Amino acid sequence: MLPCASQRPTRRERGGRRGLALAATATGATAVFLAAGCSSAASSASPATSSAAAPATSPAAPSSSAPAGSAGDTTVKATETEFHIALSLKTFSPGKYTFVAVDKGQASHNLVINGPGVSQMKTPGLLSPGQSGSVTVTLAKGTYDIYCGVPGHKAQGMDVHITVG
Repeated sequence: MLPCASQRPTRRERGGRRGLALAATATGATAVFLAAGCSSAASSASPATSSAAAPATSPAAPSSSAPAGSAGDTTVKATETEFHIALSLKTFSPGKYTFVAVDKGQASHNLVINGPGVSQMKTPGLLSPGQSGSVTVTLAKGTYDIYCGVPGHKAQGMDVHITVG
């Protein structure tokens, strides 16, 4: 049976302001807990939303436009035909280089670079005729082998050696 209003304890009898403070603290803690739950749910949803919004690029289908090197990079155009690679730069100094491979031939090609501190760095996927792709490397002093990694193409002449001085 519920007590009537005159039989209920007064605020002072229930703990007065201290009781209200405890109730407010509990309510505040619940609000913080709920807000934290909301923010973690929102933050876990954000990456999925942002990654879904950004289109994925397929390594098998490189862009047909030639990307420029980053600030401070030297861009070297590597024109690939059957069965030759022509570089736009003849002398190299130590530093960062972006090699832009352009397939001007009739077959698919790629560009692979090996040398001191650089192992099997290559353009993503194969380049179809007319396409281009890039690979950025830091070259130190030494000799580097730049070639087409398609089986048999290196042996047929798609192989260039450069010396970084």
